[in-house]
This record gives sequence, C-alpha cells and structure tokens, in this order.
Amino acid sequence: MQFSALILHADWPVLIGAALIAAGIVLAAQTLGLGGPRPGVAHILRAYRPAEWSRRQSAHERTRPMDQAIQWQRVAAIAESGFARAEAVADLHARATHELEAVDDALIRLLADFTPDAMLSIRQREVELDSAEIAEPLAA
Repeated sequence: MQFSALILHADWPVLIGAALIAAGIVLAAQTLGLGGPRPGVAHILRAYRPAEWSRRQSAHERTRPMDQAIQWQRVAAIAESGFARAEAVADLHARATHELEAVDDALIRLLADFTPDAMLSIRQREVELDSAEIAEPLAA
C-alpha cells in the first residue's frame, strides 16, 4: 500500500527516470555476461579469442598449401601487373598533358579572335566583302 501511495504522489519525470535507471542496470547485467552467451553472437566472441579460433580454423583447413614455385609465380604476376599499371598511368598522364596543352592553345586562339582589335578587323573584312560584292558588275 505504501509503494502505491508513493507512485500516486510522485512526479512523472521521477518515475520515468527511475524506470530508465532500472532498465540500464538490467541491460548492463546482461551485457556483462550474467545472462550467458547467446548462440547468435558466437562469431563476435571469437574476436576475443584469436588463438582458439585460429586453432579451430587450421584443424579443418579448406585450402591446400601452395608449392613455393607457384607462390613465386603469383608474386611475379602481381608485380608485373603493378608495373604495367604504373606504365599505363604514366602514358595516360602524358596524353592528358598533350590534351590540356591543345585546349590551352585553342582557348588562347579563341580569346585572340574575340579581342576588341580582332573584332574590328572582322568587321572591316565583312564591310570589305560587302562592298566588293556591290562593286562587281552583274554578269548578264
């Protein structure tokens, strides 16, 4: 009776806080292992016991050990592919440099064509062409 009287006279935030504290204590106790390990988390537990996991893995090994010659052939193939990639990157870098130079030259020519002096010379050429067409007699 006394507990129910306390609940009825207590503020709601106090009751919610007490419930959250109790839930936190229960969660902490379960996390610390008082509830025992669950079968779904066995893969997590092996991270904390690497020697035992390694021993179990080597007991039923799925791959056969490779011969030394095959290992060196694989290492050589990996190194050759790395060198080939480095050469390809250098070639692509050179191509990109040439392309950027070509774009730069084209931009410079374009800007030179549209400077105020160049615009005047273009207009003068247009006027000269128009006057030349008017001055030519019509062939009958």
